[in-house]
Amino acid sequence: MIAEALGISGCALDRWLERQQSSLPSTHRGRPCVIGQEAAARIRECYMAHFGQWGPQVLAAWCFREGLGDWSAGTLAVVIADLQEPEEDVPAPVRYEMTATGVMWSEDGTGFRQRGRKQELLVVQDEHSRRKLNWDLADGPAKAQDVLRYLEQAFDQYGAPLVLKHDGDAIFHTPEITTLLEEHQVLDLTSPAGHPGYNGKQERSMRDIKSYERAMRKHGDKGTLEARIHVTMKDLNDDRPRPVLGGRTAREAYNEGLDPLPDRRLFRQQVESKEEKLLSLASSRNEVRKVRRLAIEQTLLCYGLMEIEGDVSHDLLLEVRT
Repeated sequence: MIAEALGISGCALDRWLERQQSSLPSTHRGRPCVIGQEAAARIRECYMAHFGQWGPQVLAAWCFREGLGDWSAGTLAVVIADLQEPEEDVPAPVRYEMTATGVMWSEDGTGFRQRGRKQELLVVQDEHSRRKLNWDLADGPAKAQDVLRYLEQAFDQYGAPLVLKHDGDAIFHTPEITTLLEEHQVLDLTSPAGHPGYNGKQERSMRDIKSYERAMRKHGDKGTLEARIHVTMKDLNDDRPRPVLGGRTAREAYNEGLDPLPDRRLFRQQVESKEEKLLSLASSRNEVRKVRRLAIEQTLLCYGLMEIEGDVSHDLLLEVRT
């Protein structure tokens, strides 16, 4: 009856049941080994003779040169599988969260097109609350004066942060921007090259902005680009409950995180002291490039202004919020 219900013969069902009940492993599973014992022994010997540094692809080329056979890297990987050292687990990326408003701002820009003309949207955001503190639409690629003007407006309205994080663009090394940061005792923090995730909150915000503006156009909004950006900023700052903020809006998180910041001069001195110490311990150019960033991070951790592995759960009932 079971065979009939399955649409197979009774003999086929009996054979399947026998295989399921058998404790002996099947000898017909998997691809048969095409490399003989003698050749496999030479391959393993070659692998060990070179301290395990010749991978399957190199061994494939070596076998072909030695006349042992033309095998794929996958086939050779099986031969040396038990000789290879197990791969180390990749550590989870470290995530930082600011514990107070105004500790660190992040700055970035993204391009738009309106009536065939390119415009760059500049946005500066508070890292703790994700609130967009100021923005500006510059004609074409932004110039130093555009960045200077909108940063000055943000400093005047909200006060300067302790640290301004950016992607290291040349515009932040112009005399205008350097002077502005020096006047307000703001430390500039450059994201490591090739690691956009370090400025991930701002990168995500720029994607949210473009996504919302694009959705407005697709739903028939015929207004100007500037008007759509206004609506987008209101949604991201004032209307949208953010799971990463425990269900609060960016404005609510910003206001709740307002606490007195440490003395700027003392904070700067401690960063410079750590920077000198780390620089004396650096043993490569790569470590030298990390010194400034590590000094700022360690100082923020000492002040309790930064937390490692901040809670980013989507569970809105969690009491611990970042």
